[in-house]
Amino acid sequence: MDRRIFTTGMMMLGAVLPTAASAQAAWPERPVRIIVASTPGSSPDALARLLGKELEAKFGQPFIVENKPGAGGIVGSETLANAAPDGYTFGIAHDGMMAINTVLYKNLSYDPTKDFAAVAPLAVNEFVLIANAGTGVKTFADFTRFVKEKAGSVTYASAGNGTPNHVFMEQLLQKLGAKALHVPYKGGAAAVADVAGGQAQFMLAGIAPALPVIRAGKVNAVAVTQGTRSKMLPDAATIAETIPGFALETWFGFFAPAGTPPAIITRMNTELRAILARPDFVKALNDQGIMVKTGTAEAMMQTVRDDIVRYQQLAKTIKLEAQ
Repeated sequence: MDRRIFTTGMMMLGAVLPTAASAQAAWPERPVRIIVASTPGSSPDALARLLGKELEAKFGQPFIVENKPGAGGIVGSETLANAAPDGYTFGIAHDGMMAINTVLYKNLSYDPTKDFAAVAPLAVNEFVLIANAGTGVKTFADFTRFVKEKAGSVTYASAGNGTPNHVFMEQLLQKLGAKALHVPYKGGAAAVADVAGGQAQFMLAGIAPALPVIRAGKVNAVAVTQGTRSKMLPDAATIAETIPGFALETWFGFFAPAGTPPAIITRMNTELRAILARPDFVKALNDQGIMVKTGTAEAMMQTVRDDIVRYQQLAKTIKLEAQ
């Protein structure tokens, strides 16, 4: 009897295993979503659309970008965290969503270390300090004089409270011993448009949304925040050329809801890294002011943990208060 039960059990297991393997091998069998917690035209949106096109070609299924802006990335983060962990929803996230928000919001509706599965680091984003052309600010020395001489009447835009360009600008102003009024927007593209239109004077913007208005002469590219000059804006000095050691950048990563099958995570990591290794794709990202920086899923999640600690310490320095 025991032998018959064992034999029957093994036959049933043998029937189930090929079915499970076949299901994994067939993935994806329908369209896949890529959640972007910012507006169309932003740097994360540009990255998602470029990747989506390549993933469609690889998997033969649509990879549909869904923009879910609002509340410093919280709306998009909640959408991703609450999605079914079935391999049909992924998202582009950055350090603002995964680390800064843990400092900025007392009752954050998601836990970056528990509610998501890291898939892969993707890239880092270049930032440029832009000034409305009407300010007359063209160099970093001009900017320093302007914010000090016009203290109390200087405004700067950001993609929202707690976003990297908000936090980075506060770090910069603290270094200069200056203050400015923060004007948060619901996304970087809208903020850039208002700096171009004169509703705000300055912004630390992602290069991708800033390039069109820089080229149109509506804003001046004053300086870049990363340690080396940008290939896209070679004439813009680095802030580090004036403030040694000042170098800031933000990262983008690919994430899935927690509980997504490990086999799908592994396959996506492999495919993403293959795409990011292609010279033509690297150039396409560089043209958007985005620099490839990829690796393992484990490295991505460790970066999240490390940044949470780093921003919690930074918050005390720049007096970033929780809401």
